[in-house]
Amino acid sequence: MSTQPPLGSSTISPHSSSMQPARQRVTGKLLATQGYVLGIEISGSSGYQSVVLANLDGTILHGVRCPLEDVADTSSVLKLVNEMIGEVASAEQLCDGRLLRVGVAVGGLVDVAQGVVRTLYRAHGWDNFPLQDYFAERLGIPCIIDNNANAAALAEVQRGTGSGERSVLYVGLNRGIGGGLVVNGRVYHGASCAAGEIGHMLVKERGPRCSCGRYGHLESIASAQAIRQAMIGQSTKYAESEVASMTVEQIYCLAAEGDEIAQQVVDEVHQYLAIALANIVHLVNPGMIVLGGSVAQVGELLIRPIQIRLRELCLAEAFDALRIVQSSLGEEASIIGAVTLALQDM
Repeated sequence: MSTQPPLGSSTISPHSSSMQPARQRVTGKLLATQGYVLGIEISGSSGYQSVVLANLDGTILHGVRCPLEDVADTSSVLKLVNEMIGEVASAEQLCDGRLLRVGVAVGGLVDVAQGVVRTLYRAHGWDNFPLQDYFAERLGIPCIIDNNANAAALAEVQRGTGSGERSVLYVGLNRGIGGGLVVNGRVYHGASCAAGEIGHMLVKERGPRCSCGRYGHLESIASAQAIRQAMIGQSTKYAESEVASMTVEQIYCLAAEGDEIAQQVVDEVHQYLAIALANIVHLVNPGMIVLGGSVAQVGELLIRPIQIRLRELCLAEAFDALRIVQSSLGEEASIIGAVTLALQDM
């Protein structure tokens, strides 16, 4: 499967749709040998929105990705996504069939049974938004939505480094932190579809403020945004503007080169990420933990310290059966996950 669709930018065109209360999700099994599916990724503010067209083998044929610099309210996001859909699903793109289904990966809390976005952090207008019904009515095809980390986890199991594994925990370390647990090929959603919210695990009493408004959560320490904020707060060596433009990889490289402030920052990331993962390892006993997202792009600079700390924190019986790996799908895991959602039961 191609993991790097051609990406570009597009202008916003208006679209409106009357909304009805969400219905219980019923997608059914769609038997098809020819046609296409859409994958859509919706993130919060200052994030990328992505739309791709894929065939029934899951190969991405065409894609666009556009940033939203301002607060991602429903109107601005859906106007942008509708324009992007028009670009990737034009008549010439659909020369060998029609659209059969759409999968949507959302960077927030999602009730997958009802097809509703419960909340989207760092954005407004999304609370209890019936996104499944919106796209089903807009496109006239079945729609499946899920949290972006759940979608990424499913993609890693079906199309990535988790292939063949019975139980996989995916942790997406981006501007925020999300997680997804796949057991026997199925995402575990929990009683209210809130399973996998590892970013909101309490790891440090009286710690930094999290995006959800509470304090000491993992996301407030180990996300890409938190790492840069920690550098800004602790460093007198670098100007705030200089740190704000740094990538996480650059901060990790500074730490590897002996920069004391950078070392303190990344050591704290490793300490509290390992605590969160150790608790999950003892509760769930996964066979594999996949670290993804922008922070995981540093590779062994993250993977190796986490392996060492987990060996120290975990029972041998739990750790010895565990592999900790970097995502093979990289920052495309969520959009590939959206395609994977669309292809379920087809």
